[in-house]
Amino acid sequence: MGFRAVYPEAKYIKSIVNSLAKLVDEAGIIVNEEGFHLKALDPARVALIEVMLPAQSFLEYEVEGETSIGLSMANLSKLLARLKKGDRFELQASEDYITVVIHAAIKRVYRFRNLEVQAPEIPEAGLEFNVEAQVLADAIKHAIKDAEAVGDTLEFEAKDEQALIMRGKGATITETRLTRDMPALIDLIVKEPSRSAYSIEYLKHALALTKIAEATIVKFSTDAPIYMEFAIAGEGRVKYLLAPKA
Repeated sequence: MGFRAVYPEAKYIKSIVNSLAKLVDEAGIIVNEEGFHLKALDPARVALIEVMLPAQSFLEYEVEGETSIGLSMANLSKLLARLKKGDRFELQASEDYITVVIHAAIKRVYRFRNLEVQAPEIPEAGLEFNVEAQVLADAIKHAIKDAEAVGDTLEFEAKDEQALIMRGKGATITETRLTRDMPALIDLIVKEPSRSAYSIEYLKHALALTKIAEATIVKFSTDAPIYMEFAIAGEGRVKYLLAPKA
């Protein structure tokens, strides 16, 4: 077993790790010639995050066959807290140890045990969505933060292809309305009118992901899970799936 990869923008890795650390204590990464692939399911089985970083998105990428890497997301998140834009992230792995190197004004090296992390058993969802929107990531971030200020629920609604509404519900109500004439709404497809509500506590876990992409793909149906996809430079993707509130 041998693996080494250098990612050009460590702050993207930091944002992904921060989101993962809020969902799971430990995560396993499958590494092969195609790239990184990680799936993590929170203990309550409410939220799923999937990360795909293709080999071509790395500055350097060396791997022998396919291997599995197990890391504590909480520990890694703390170590990456002081990253700055332009820092590079290097990951090396052997059978027993994982080495993380941060290339910045100074070089920082961290060594971890390579943990055995059991892959979560996730059935194929086969979900179909009646609403698909592409919006600026900042619009999602502000809607979540506004909703958090008034309650614990954020409702998504689309009656037609003219507007996407994100409504915070609690003691008072906030409403973020994105319409066709606004730059924040890039595209909106509505097969049938849909409305569904989600936990702010879990939506907040995706806030860090709004830093890695300018735009977010959002899909939902009435009383069904919400799907959010964030594109990273170099054809990487982070997907977040969250069950609706009962």
